[in-house]
Amino acid sequence: MNSAPGKSQPLRAEVVEWLMRLDAAPQDATLRAQFEAWLAESDRHRAAYAIVEPVWRLSSDLAPPAAPDTVVSIADARRPRRPWRRAAAVAMGVMAAGVALVFLPAIQLHLRADHLTGIAEQRDVTLDDGSKVALDAGSAIAVRYVASRREVELLSGQAFFEVTPNRERPFVVSADGVTVTVTGTAFSVATAASGVTVAVQAGSVDVADGAGVASGLSRGDRLQVSRGGKIARGQVASEDVASWRDRRLVVYDMPVREVVEQLGRYRHGAIVFRDTAIADRLVTGVIDLRRPSEALQALVELQQGSLIEITPYLSVISSR
Repeated sequence: MNSAPGKSQPLRAEVVEWLMRLDAAPQDATLRAQFEAWLAESDRHRAAYAIVEPVWRLSSDLAPPAAPDTVVSIADARRPRRPWRRAAAVAMGVMAAGVALVFLPAIQLHLRADHLTGIAEQRDVTLDDGSKVALDAGSAIAVRYVASRREVELLSGQAFFEVTPNRERPFVVSADGVTVTVTGTAFSVATAASGVTVAVQAGSVDVADGAGVASGLSRGDRLQVSRGGKIARGQVASEDVASWRDRRLVVYDMPVREVVEQLGRYRHGAIVFRDTAIADRLVTGVIDLRRPSEALQALVELQQGSLIEITPYLSVISSR
């Protein structure tokens, strides 16, 4: 289980995933220890758990008990038990009882954002100074321009920026504690459960993490700041920076979990992992965002896994 939380719904979905696994294996001491360690990692983990867990437990009471005179056939008695089915049923109860958990963050995002996109929607925005922002699906920004500084906060998702040069008025993008400062260039910033990634298509940028550690990036550089503060540098072809603008996702050694998170911006419903066997594997390739459901199915099959659609609003990925 990754300990990389999102800010709202992604983190709460991670709590649901933990609860599904714990309900499916209540006697697994190792799993329980892993969960306790994840819970102790941050106040955000504990806060998300405090919100989701009561709704989860409430939903367990929604399923009607079996009638006392229910007859179980021999065939039924011999059929192997599948704990994930009970977990899935509980998850559906969570979705019904906890609808506010889904819509409240969305409402808060709408109130904070100046520009945002929905599922499978991309949008190009021209700011007051002529700078251009391309928003990926499921993304949002808040804009704050003052006389000496141009500020944009990436609230969710990812965006590509083409900044109008102005040395006297820096352009600053902030995302989850990471700041990117430029005077005029083209670059992308992406937020995910694992952290923030910055990639430069042209020009140069200065990136600072939450601890104030600064890094200079130029064309073809990519830098990821993980939720734990770890910094990883790499290279990317300039034409692959923000490749999602062409409805294709180019990934290099990206965990399956993150690929699925990005595909989730292009299809309805939550996607959760039953275990980490597939979620933590690294993949490289090009994914067609025009057909997200087919791409998701192909991705899971290539990892020798299975994709189970519990409802049109909940899918579970598990190892075979």
